[in-house]
Amino acid sequence: MNKEVIYVRIDSDLKVALDALALDEQRSLNNLVVRILTQYIEEKEKAKKKEEVYSI
Repeated sequence: MNKEVIYVRIDSDLKVALDALALDEQRSLNNLVVRILTQYIEEKEKAKKKEEVYSI
């Protein structure tokens, strides 16, 4: 998988909270953000599949 570099502007309070979570989980901030975004996408895809099944 190719890696892309992106820059995101966030509130300082959110940055502090993410840093604390990353430290607590012994992850890098980048790794934590990627994991959170990946989980969000997976949940959306599952919800979409369920919606498609119920609409048939």
